[in-house]
Amino acid sequence: MTSTINLEDIKARHAALSRTTKRRNTAEYVTGGMAAAFLLVISVVTFLAADTSAEWIMAVGFAALVLGLLLVGLNIFRKSTRAGFDLATSGMGHLQQRLAHERDLLRSAWLWYIGPMVPGFVMIYLGSWATNPARPTFALVGGGSTLAVIALVIILNRRAARRIETEIRALQE
Repeated sequence: MTSTINLEDIKARHAALSRTTKRRNTAEYVTGGMAAAFLLVISVVTFLAADTSAEWIMAVGFAALVLGLLLVGLNIFRKSTRAGFDLATSGMGHLQQRLAHERDLLRSAWLWYIGPMVPGFVMIYLGSWATNPARPTFALVGGGSTLAVIALVIILNRRAARRIETEIRALQE
């Protein structure tokens, strides 16, 4: 049996979704921008001090991480501003399209959000390990910690996507 939702409820849900995505995107821009600025300084300092190929690899890794963060920010902007919704759809249909769009973004975050930063991390940890192969502690602990954070981000995004899927199903009932 299909239950009807009034237009005010649809508008309220749409506004709540818009607030949530705007707040999340703003936090991503601010933290990503601060991280990129910091890593850019580290990259320049590392480039200027590099004497060995391992140190050059680390410097390139920091630069690649900055580039990855910029790509993530551009992806967030592009994906949040060009959703391509059908303006002829009903209020309920539009809300369902928005929710499906957010769900799909969260499901694929491992690719467009995590993916651009992986090469930078790999180069930083490989460069660190190559600098002192007898003492791989930083590369192992740092790499393991980074992998754990990446896994956590993927899990949290998948979990959020499942919650949105539940909401979409509830709207369709």
